[in-house]
Amino acid sequence: MKLKASISLLLLTSLALMVVALYCGYGLAESDTGAYIEKGILNIIPNDRSPFYGWFIRYTSMWSSLWYSLFAQSLLLAYVLLKYVDRIQHSDVKSPNAGPAITDVGDSAPQQFRFKLFTVITIVSFTCVSWVVSYLMPDVFAGILLLGALLFLTEKTGKAMQLLIYVLIIFLSIIVHNSHFLILGPFAILLIVWSLVKKYTVVLKRSIVLLSLSALSWALMCTVNAANGYGFTYSRGSHVFMMGKFVETGLLKTYLDDNCATKNLKLCNYKDQIPMYSWDFLWDLQGPLYKTGGWDSSKTEYSAIINDVFTRPRYVNLFARSCATSTLRQLFDVQAPDHTTFQGKWSSPWQRIGTYFCDELNEYCNSKLYTDGLSATGNNYIYYLFFVLSAVWLLFHKQVFGKELLFIYAGIFLFLVLNAFVTATFSTVVPRFQNRVFWVLPATNAIIIAAYYWGKFQRTDDLQQ
Repeated sequence: MKLKASISLLLLTSLALMVVALYCGYGLAESDTGAYIEKGILNIIPNDRSPFYGWFIRYTSMWSSLWYSLFAQSLLLAYVLLKYVDRIQHSDVKSPNAGPAITDVGDSAPQQFRFKLFTVITIVSFTCVSWVVSYLMPDVFAGILLLGALLFLTEKTGKAMQLLIYVLIIFLSIIVHNSHFLILGPFAILLIVWSLVKKYTVVLKRSIVLLSLSALSWALMCTVNAANGYGFTYSRGSHVFMMGKFVETGLLKTYLDDNCATKNLKLCNYKDQIPMYSWDFLWDLQGPLYKTGGWDSSKTEYSAIINDVFTRPRYVNLFARSCATSTLRQLFDVQAPDHTTFQGKWSSPWQRIGTYFCDELNEYCNSKLYTDGLSATGNNYIYYLFFVLSAVWLLFHKQVFGKELLFIYAGIFLFLVLNAFVTATFSTVVPRFQNRVFWVLPATNAIIIAAYYWGKFQRTDDLQQ
């Protein structure tokens, strides 16, 4: 495809991926959006999250508009998504006559342009990808990370520049969220073991690169904290998030009931006020966390409790069982928001946009998010229905699967399980954490089906001519 056509397709794909934000009238926001904006603009290292998404907003917004940041993250996803469409299209998808679906028919630039644009519109229409892209949150980078990793692992040309581009995209995707290195590390390790057993040298070498990128991201985050006087640690708030998980599972209440008679813990004074949900423990300013000194002052006590829990078999067993249950719940909790969280006047996003992007405050206040008029309920019905029907279609068309497609699907399933495990174990179970990446699965189904029938129709047209 010619450069001009490729650029046009990239820009059109980027805009298509932003359709929810465009319909809403502004980028979607969670309560955390305000923190990302402020920490990034003021160049502050947060104690509860990676600073890199804040910096991403700082520089991509050019201190002028958050629309630029939305477009930048949409552009990154558009790039890997179009590459992914091309990879699936030219893998081993077969037409009804067992010939290549696309590679030998309609491979001209205009045909490729139309096919890829049609496929992108199908993906946007039948998955929740635009909801993920439209949030001013690092969630979109989970999908970019998965697609980047799959493209890197299956790149056939071996061109150094293309591999380097994938490496850079993968590394950026890892560092914008603390959970991503925890997901990619085990993902790479399991691939290393598999490739050693199967003796796949290329996959082995590239999986080692993925593991190295995960380790490098950990070292970079530790270095950033150390350079700012916070010690060589990956996350200054990990002890609080782990305690939040203990709160949600009921393990903290059990631990305090068992040990307050013999241990002098500040939390014992509030053991009957432990909230039900982790986010209440983390963010309620009148809750036990803040009454016992807040994030920094609580570290010694919380670290001692965490160490005690993970060195005593009874608590380890309780925690493991709760993690297994939470992972299963998270794995299937994939819907886009039925009702977006209202972020109106005096909310954190409202204040930060008003402070740092004041020219856009009226635009934000007139958006459907601000007026509480945005829901993904209808989209979810379409999303679920398409996923089920496309999965059934694939079951009846097993001939489309070759080794490469099976490898890609195995990679997707592995990543989804690891994503569910990491987010459910170290944070909480919410749909956002799984739908940020689950959309890749029905999107892959859509690409295969589109390639199958596109090739079939092109072949029919050729025969008629």
